[in-house]
Amino acid sequence: MRRSILAIDRALGLVESAMLAALVAAITAVTFAQVFSRYVIADPIIWSEEVARYLFVWITMIGAAAAVRLRGHFGLDILRRWVGSSGLRKGLGLITALFVAGFLCILFYAGVNETWQASGQFSSALPITLMLPYLALPVGSAAALFHLFAHWVGRGAGAHPLDAPDPCHGQP
Repeated sequence: MRRSILAIDRALGLVESAMLAALVAAITAVTFAQVFSRYVIADPIIWSEEVARYLFVWITMIGAAAAVRLRGHFGLDILRRWVGSSGLRKGLGLITALFVAGFLCILFYAGVNETWQASGQFSSALPITLMLPYLALPVGSAAALFHLFAHWVGRGAGAHPLDAPDPCHGQP
C-alpha cells in the first residue's frame, strides 16, 4: 500500500511537471501574441488577456500542489528549531500538517462549490463556461492534499510538511 501511494505521488508529480511546462509555454505564447498584435500590428487579440488570466490561475494552483510535493513552500521554522526534543518536534510537525490539511480541505470544498456555481456562467471573450478556470481550485487543492498524505505515508504522521526529502528512499 505504501509503495502504491508513493508511486502515485511520483506519477502525479510528473503529470504536474508536464502540465506546468505546457501551461507556462501557453501563457508565454498568448502574452507574446497579445503584445505583438497590440503594438506591432495595432490590432489587439480580444481574448488573449482572459486566456492568460485563466492560464495563470491554473499555473498557480498546479504549482502550489507541486510545491507541497517538493516541500518548496516557505515557512517559519523558528519554533521547530527552538524545540529540541524529538517528541515535541513530531507533535509540532503533526499540528502543522493538520493545519495545512485543514486549509486544503477548506480550499477544496470552497473550490468545488465555486466551480459548481460557475458552471452556469460563461466567459465574456471565450465560448466556455467559467467552470474550466474555477476547476483549478479543487484540482490543485486535491493534488496538494494527496501530496501531503503521501508525505505522511512516506515519512510518518509526525513529519513536518517542510521536512527535507528522504535520501534513503529517493522520495521527495
